[in-house]
Amino acid sequence: MVRRLLTTALIAVFAAVTLTGCFSITINGNDGQSTEAPTIEIAESPADETTATAAPAATTAPIKEVSVRPAEWESVQWQPYSCAYFTLYIPSGWQVDWNGNAQKLSWKATSPDGTIGVYNLDHDYAAKDPSMTQTLGFTYALSDSSVQGYFEMIYQDAADYFSPQNSCVPSNYDALQASAPNKQIRDYKSIYATFKDSTVGEGEGIYSAVMVDSKDVYVGGVNYGVWEFDCIVTEWAPLGQLVNWYPVLNQIAQSFAYTDYYIQEWQSWLNTSINPSSSVNDSDPVMEAFEERSKSDTIIQEKRSDMIGEYERVYDNESGNIYRAYNGFLDDMGDQSRYTQITDSQYADGYVGWIDKD
Repeated sequence: MVRRLLTTALIAVFAAVTLTGCFSITINGNDGQSTEAPTIEIAESPADETTATAAPAATTAPIKEVSVRPAEWESVQWQPYSCAYFTLYIPSGWQVDWNGNAQKLSWKATSPDGTIGVYNLDHDYAAKDPSMTQTLGFTYALSDSSVQGYFEMIYQDAADYFSPQNSCVPSNYDALQASAPNKQIRDYKSIYATFKDSTVGEGEGIYSAVMVDSKDVYVGGVNYGVWEFDCIVTEWAPLGQLVNWYPVLNQIAQSFAYTDYYIQEWQSWLNTSINPSSSVNDSDPVMEAFEERSKSDTIIQEKRSDMIGEYERVYDNESGNIYRAYNGFLDDMGDQSRYTQITDSQYADGYVGWIDKD
């Protein structure tokens, strides 16, 4: 019980750490004063014997009308969701599943087909000794003491493959460690990985968790020790679409809040007056691995995706938008300057919709 109380107290302190920032811009202008234009005298010159005629104005062929299909992530309609323990805002038509109580709570918000979503679990455990998994009442045993090892263990049976591409230590590591000086963070990572499963197909996601150092507990030569993981957050989308859905997933995470009922139950369980705070309200550190992924790999991935889907990526010089257009779109447009092929670096910027062939 003491171990669980210490664990939960740490979770509360970890969850209370959020990094926020704001800025403002002020533009000052000076009122101009009007002045009369100076008089300029122009000497008369003899008129030319021939009269000059103006050249006819150049005409430009009208731009061919295109059919633009807006992307779902650009036209989200938000709706509230609430249950006994928390409230949330989700895109209209999405669903929320949750499980647990104030001692251990998980929730998941997903698109109707389940291919895009956010998942949060406040804490989880894995046995250090595989022979003690059932005895301790856990689902997993973990020999690799790392956050990456934890996620690889979870997805080894749930996905056809789970392939971490890069990882980083999120920027709020020091703040989390300072919030719990009596607990040592063993590992804290944000991991960008690609995967394939029966729901999403080929997908990509961000996987983040805090792993707390824990002692071995040997009794009769058997290790009763456990690995502890806190603030577990994952966000995923079909391969090549995470950059587009990130603002939506971020908004979902930031809207999460505990209800008064949850707070009262949590305080009663711990016999404390401290208020819990969400661990996902600031998902920026979670997404750092995605932002730091290799840009060259992203360009190759996006080009491959366009090739498979028979698209070409174009830039609208008038609106500043990037679209996925059907192959041959620029050829069909002919001699014009509004739509141009994007540069390689723009493949990492996402797109706001599709241009379909009439």
